[in-house]
Amino acid sequence: MKRKQLAAAAAAALVISCLAGCGNTAASESMESVPAGTAEESGTARAAEAVNKTGYPIMNADYTFKIVYPVASTDKIGGWENKDFVNKLEEETGLKIQWVGIPEASYNDQVAIMIAAGDLPDAFIGQIPNFAQFLDSFVRMNDMIDDYAPSAKTFFDQYPNIKLAGMFPDGSIYGLPEVQLDGYVAGKSLAINQSWLEAVGMQMPETADELFEVLMAFKTRDPNGNGLADEIPFAFYKDRKFDLLKSAFGFAGYDEKDYKYPYLQVVDGVVDFYPVSDAYYEYLKYLNKLYVNGLIDPNGFIQEEVDMIAKGTNAQIGVFPNYSYDDITVGDYAEDYTYLLPLKDSSGIRHYQPSAWSGTVIVNQFSITNNCPYPEAMLRLYDYINSSFDNRLLFGWGPRDMAWVDNGDGTISKKADPVLEGYNSYAEVRHTLSMGIKGVFLWTEEDNAKFAVTSDREIKYMERQDPYMECAVEEFIPDGQDYPENTQEINVLLTELRTYMDNFMAESVMNGIDDAKWQKHLEDCKKFGYERYTVLNQEYYDRMKRLAEE
Repeated sequence: MKRKQLAAAAAAALVISCLAGCGNTAASESMESVPAGTAEESGTARAAEAVNKTGYPIMNADYTFKIVYPVASTDKIGGWENKDFVNKLEEETGLKIQWVGIPEASYNDQVAIMIAAGDLPDAFIGQIPNFAQFLDSFVRMNDMIDDYAPSAKTFFDQYPNIKLAGMFPDGSIYGLPEVQLDGYVAGKSLAINQSWLEAVGMQMPETADELFEVLMAFKTRDPNGNGLADEIPFAFYKDRKFDLLKSAFGFAGYDEKDYKYPYLQVVDGVVDFYPVSDAYYEYLKYLNKLYVNGLIDPNGFIQEEVDMIAKGTNAQIGVFPNYSYDDITVGDYAEDYTYLLPLKDSSGIRHYQPSAWSGTVIVNQFSITNNCPYPEAMLRLYDYINSSFDNRLLFGWGPRDMAWVDNGDGTISKKADPVLEGYNSYAEVRHTLSMGIKGVFLWTEEDNAKFAVTSDREIKYMERQDPYMECAVEEFIPDGQDYPENTQEINVLLTELRTYMDNFMAESVMNGIDDAKWQKHLEDCKKFGYERYTVLNQEYYDRMKRLAEE
């Protein structure tokens, strides 16, 4: 009933908006001509008359849309207004748009204030904080996408899991994504110093025991050859620890703060909280063994990434968790490193959990508010940006010969080395000359394949994809939308669980774990609500499976 009332109210707003600017008499006559009970249908009809489903201009009516968006910190100019790509958009679509940019550092706070005050634009380009709690302020898009955003329909047909990620439990879609796929799902890996392996005369380790022996050799045999005992066999920092060693104990999963479903794995359709498993107990004992023997960085639990990088660029690291390009951590020594496959467990099986997407997916990046009298026009704007490869390239990366060059062989290359004169980085070029990652483009794997791969770092990144994916687990919790009340409860539970688990992990690694400590750990996990946390995620997982099957 509430939704019907909201829909009626929104429809009434559409009618009033369509009449804005008319004389009072005309307005009265128009309102009197709408029979009771048909306001919603009339509002929809008026909007449909004002918006063309195909062709340009998009609008037949005179209206200026207000769109709020985040301004990237790397935008040298500080906003999209009057930039060439915006001028092109407005000229070709015929849309009149007031662009309201908010610095990305304060975007979430300012948008939250807007929503609380009811001071809404027509649309947002940029995720809404706590979006699920404010759905009554936004337009449900399901019935309009096919007609007004056919590029989104085509994309969703090709990538149904991305569509699913934006669907709420009742199947409704209130936002559309920004997507930048690159074909890489094995983003997380362990990097190992191949030169050090050769220096100590050892083979690539494949089990936990073999890795222990290699790390001992790294510690004791001066593999960097400087005559100092300054080697750090296994380096890590507080946000990237030992997750990729779990494979040796028969499971895969992530604990990091930026992972949405920490401490969980899925086995035969059942969500499992692995920190209470016997395998996790053995995993902790192994980590303590590494620590006691001086094989892991004693400062890892408190240091930041920048601290690990300082050691990496000083030729001190043997193995480290590598979630991107290894040269970020070890600089000019990157050529000495290669990937270390997930270790085999006691049955000879490797376990690896890949990324949910082969690239970046930002769900609900584009949303239309109930203040918008012509939501169909906003969907057509989204469609225009994604209607061709050339448009996606322009709005997502920038103009030819400034952000990218045509190689003349069917491929293109980012103009990143060197970057355009006057810019300090490719990120500055991209976010000054286009919407970049702050926009709403749907960049497919086919699109990305047109970028020529020529740099050593890209080639190395590609080379680890297939070997890692050969040992990938088949089940894991997919990204998606949950009920707002469930999300809130999970966040509360996770706050306490994470604080406890971080402290317990550090204590177990540095001071050891025994049966008595393990028993107390099981009791503490129960006290901090792991069972409820698991149940809520099981319900979510089951709902997502049902939606995927519909």
